[in-house]
Amino acid sequence: MIHPRKNFKIRQYIASHSILRLTFDFVVVNAVLALLLAFMIGWVVGDARNTVTYFYHIYTELFGKEPRWSLPDQFMYQNIRAFLATLSLLSPSIFLGIIIYKFFVLSRDNIVFRSKTEWSAEEGETFLDIHFYIASSLRLYNLRFDCFLRTYETAYEVEASGRYPMNTIPVPLRADSFYPLPYNYVPSRFRVPMSSPHIQVDSEGLVRIRTAEREIVLNPAQGDFCELYIIARGHVPELQARFNEVKKYRIPEDISAQPLPAMHTRFVRSQSKFFVENWQDFEPQRKRRGFFKQWRSRARNWLYTKQAK
Repeated sequence: MIHPRKNFKIRQYIASHSILRLTFDFVVVNAVLALLLAFMIGWVVGDARNTVTYFYHIYTELFGKEPRWSLPDQFMYQNIRAFLATLSLLSPSIFLGIIIYKFFVLSRDNIVFRSKTEWSAEEGETFLDIHFYIASSLRLYNLRFDCFLRTYETAYEVEASGRYPMNTIPVPLRADSFYPLPYNYVPSRFRVPMSSPHIQVDSEGLVRIRTAEREIVLNPAQGDFCELYIIARGHVPELQARFNEVKKYRIPEDISAQPLPAMHTRFVRSQSKFFVENWQDFEPQRKRRGFFKQWRSRARNWLYTKQAK
């Protein structure tokens, strides 16, 4: 019952959230901590009526304000004061460390993918088109993509079945998945061949995957699933760093039944800028990114479309 262990959750949380969110969390944690200490002091002192006053003094002290209140000169009370004084020193230092850590951690979502993918065909071969753009203002170098299929078959959940229910299958990509020096803020595309391994979604919703070793038939209605993982990796010369990002598409749920809206890109030489028309279906518009980022994405979409016209 002990495993699995989940390490580095705090660092992962700091790296994956904005400074605004971390500041809000810092304020909330201090408020909760101050409330608990206020209740504890009120109970120890026997003066629960002044809990709100204790909360105010503790809360402001945790943010670095010089304390202007005291407790009786007794052993237990002074231990509480010493503990609170230690927290008041650590709390701003921890927050400053979080902010510094954020500046040294390369932000995620340097690559923004379209929320859906679509089928395409060329010379008798079927593809899944993956659309993306670079959202970072930093120059990226040697951007390349790798692709894997992950499947799960509920029929083999029992160990006695003799077959592992989970499979990871590499999908070879073509030369269009490598960008030596890509453009920022310009939508791009690469294609995932559906021939090796052969991937097919039939009219009944079954996903059929044929490899050199076997054929896998997945029925999502029975709990099976098929996921297409896109791994983006590259270099950031300005930071002398590398980055790796992961995007997951569910098959067939994330395959658009209709062709995705076409995008139009043009370069205005006099301004040395690219203008893109018809931004749609990209991830920043998802609700999980918060109201501000949705509003910013819609405003950017409107501005780019207006400039393109």
